[in-house]
Amino acid sequence: MARPVPRASRCPHCNAPFTLQATKTHYVCGYCGQMFDLEGPPLAHPAPRAPPPAPANRQALMVVMGVVVMLVLGATGAVFVLATGGPDTPPPTRRPTPVARPAAPPVIPEPRPEPIQWTEDAPSFVDVNADGTEDIIGHVTRHEGGSGFRHFIAAFDGRTLQKLWESLPSEGPDASSRTKVIAQNGRLVMSEQRAVNLLELETGKRLGRVPLTDSPRRLCIPPGDTTSVWVEVVDHQHLLLDTRTATAKPAPRAPEGCATPPLSPQTCDMSRPPSHPTTCERSSYPPSDIRGFSTKYLYRSGGYTLALGTRWPGTQVPMVALFAPGDRKPRWHGLVSEQDPLLLHDQAPEVGELSKDAVYVLYAMQKGDLRLVRRDLNTGDIAWDVPLPLPDPMAIRTTVLWVRNGRVYVTRWGYLLVLDAATGNRISGIGIGQE
Repeated sequence: MARPVPRASRCPHCNAPFTLQATKTHYVCGYCGQMFDLEGPPLAHPAPRAPPPAPANRQALMVVMGVVVMLVLGATGAVFVLATGGPDTPPPTRRPTPVARPAAPPVIPEPRPEPIQWTEDAPSFVDVNADGTEDIIGHVTRHEGGSGFRHFIAAFDGRTLQKLWESLPSEGPDASSRTKVIAQNGRLVMSEQRAVNLLELETGKRLGRVPLTDSPRRLCIPPGDTTSVWVEVVDHQHLLLDTRTATAKPAPRAPEGCATPPLSPQTCDMSRPPSHPTTCERSSYPPSDIRGFSTKYLYRSGGYTLALGTRWPGTQVPMVALFAPGDRKPRWHGLVSEQDPLLLHDQAPEVGELSKDAVYVLYAMQKGDLRLVRRDLNTGDIAWDVPLPLPDPMAIRTTVLWVRNGRVYVTRWGYLLVLDAATGNRISGIGIGQE
């Protein structure tokens, strides 16, 4: 007897729907692909999973797997050792690829200044190396151990004050005395105890020598002369030296502008070079009196007069005044600087200088510091006021100011300082900061 057709038309395996057909009992599922018969025996359920192995079998399996792992690790280690050359060969170290960096510029130490001292107050200014800047030539000394000093003439570059050349000033016993130099016609004239020498300007090489009857006192270039140097001798046996031929002829009378003023109570200082273009005299008589102003020194150049003095009556305070050419009234006057008057040294300034547009005055503070002030020639306005790195401020009288080509040269025994005339900034120096 046939089984009744089931009501549900779904696959007995995946429960997917299918379409019943009349008189047909055998089907193939279109989803899972299983065959079934609607009139056949009922479909068996899927067989259950095998139970887990017994504990003994599990331990055996773990042992086998451990052996397999050890064999694999051993084989891997052997291959690694063979590949790296054995246990004694260290494995290659992998280094990072170096990154190219720009090379740093070499550090070139600045040359240390030579431990020398400036000796002559009157340098010779001339462009030795033809670089457009005036160079400096003068008498210097160098300490050479113990109490000995070596004296020589040297030329220094005007930009850096590095030494260009040196030449011994004298070979006789008077080698330690001050030596005077002056440049003329591309040559250098240098004094000795009883002679003058002619040197090559570019190298300092000796070219000739002229003996004298006594020690030379002064070297001077006559105004308008381009080849000669007048030599003033102590015993008045003066000569005129020809720098072209290194020969000399008697010249008893001093050319105009070369005569040395005789010493008098009006002499500012015996050590002041007579060749300085600015004259100086001790005087309490300025072109006109200024109320409350006591004059002590008068500096003159180009028709202008710079009066240096103190306030009077009352506590002495350093003061300055300027007189224009032909004017009896001062163009301006006042305290030497804008510093606190109580901090200023209570004496008259002793060193001054005039240029075409400014005046320069060296003054001292109560604590002994030295300062240099620049004031406008026409208005007296202060452009700058700077300290000077000069020791022994009590020797201020031996200091000389030279203003040339935008520079201020401060010279005294042992030191030469170069300042920028526009700013007062220090450019360089000889004998300063070298101890």
